Amino acid sequence: ERASKYASDALKGKTTPEFQLQAELKKVVSTIEGCKFSAHAYSVLEDDNSEEAGTTNKSQKTTKPLYERLSLYKEDQSLHTKTPNVFKLTPDMEPIPCKPLFFDLAMNYVELPSLEDKLESPGKKGASITGF
Repeated sequence: ERASKYASDALKGKTTPEFQLQAELKKVVSTIEGCKFSAHAYSVLEDDNSEEAGTTNKSQKTTKPLYERLSLYKEDQSLHTKTPNVFKLTPDMEPIPCKPLFFDLAMNYVELPSLEDKLESPGKKGASITGF
């Protein structure tokens, strides 16, 4: 589509007689259109062949999101709707291990050192200018 658009724009934009590539651009446009029709025909024939092979494949409507079936080409009309099935946004819930709970039971039996020598005694004054 993009190549066809660029070639058509080039044909429309350059209509001067000095432009030598008009005939070649017309060939490119016709080749691109032929390839588009050929690809569309092959996709329709592929769908017809799958119907002839068995109706079990046709009855199974795929509910896989688009990202899971990128290797398969199939025209899916649901992709043109307002809610296409492209990617599942919310992941499946799965259990994860939680952080274990630790209770400090030994703290009651630990003897902590005395910190009274580090505390200021009420008789000591501060070392500030005003004595506070």
